[in-house]
Amino acid sequence: MGDPIPVNEADESLFGLVLLNDWSARDIQAWEYVPLGPFNAKNFCSTVSPWIVLMDALESFGVSGIQNDSHLLSYLQENRNDNVFEISLEVDITREYGK
Repeated sequence: MGDPIPVNEADESLFGLVLLNDWSARDIQAWEYVPLGPFNAKNFCSTVSPWIVLMDALESFGVSGIQNDSHLLSYLQENRNDNVFEISLEVDITREYGK
């Protein structure tokens, strides 16, 4: 269904980005076997941010990624070097006790 989009034209088709957390930290990995079974912890504890950051807003945060000596297949090779976003993110988790 649909037509493939070359990686160098992908930004023309993207509206914005969201944060996805797959919660694959050690405290969740224990659920991989008992009681959920292999690989079911990821679909059990994934969250998506409730906001979308527009691609235009991210444009000024583009930087070059780390040097990678691995050869990528041709359909994954990009013409741009600034294909990584450098964004400082700070999160505070607060908890209401007694509820």
